[in-house]
Amino acid sequence: MILHDAVVRLREVSAGAGCEDGDLRYAPLPSHHICRYCRGRCMGVEYGGRVAEISSSEPFSARMLLEHLFDAPLKSEKTRAAAAGALTVASGFLMLTRKLAPCPTVNFDDCLEELVSRCAGRLVYVIGDDIPGLRQALFVEEAELVVVTGDAFLTEDGLAEIEEARTLGKEMLFLGPEWAGTAALLGLEHWCPYGT
Repeated sequence: MILHDAVVRLREVSAGAGCEDGDLRYAPLPSHHICRYCRGRCMGVEYGGRVAEISSSEPFSARMLLEHLFDAPLKSEKTRAAAAGALTVASGFLMLTRKLAPCPTVNFDDCLEELVSRCAGRLVYVIGDDIPGLRQALFVEEAELVVVTGDAFLTEDGLAEIEEARTLGKEMLFLGPEWAGTAALLGLEHWCPYGT
């Protein structure tokens, strides 16, 4: 699974640096918005003075050491959201990515317009909610490009579709801050032009 692969890579990248002893702090951020390509509510994840903002269907408060992520089974929505947040904030701490939060809502329309332009002329399969303006394929096998929304990691179906696309060797584009850390760690293409 893609999140497991990213966790393994984070463990390799951070080995010997003492990062595993750092605290991850999770907290709902009810006054903050989420990426336009996500569902749910905003949850903040703090690590080493950096804060990532991701979407979660059920934001929670918790505190744990980064090393507890390394052997977590990631079988529930909550643990997968915890992992996605940890991957993004730890990647930000390690300076592998600078996109830790969604763009201001004033940039939502520009982001969509640029995404549609980037995908123009290509048959796109979307894993997650439909994105208006894209010429969409009904099946992943038909797609020239697979676009993965920010909350696709939350569901078993979303993760299964991601794995299918990876197995087929499809070109993939991951959207939003939820995927920033995973994309940076695994060398995947990430779309978040106005993220902060």
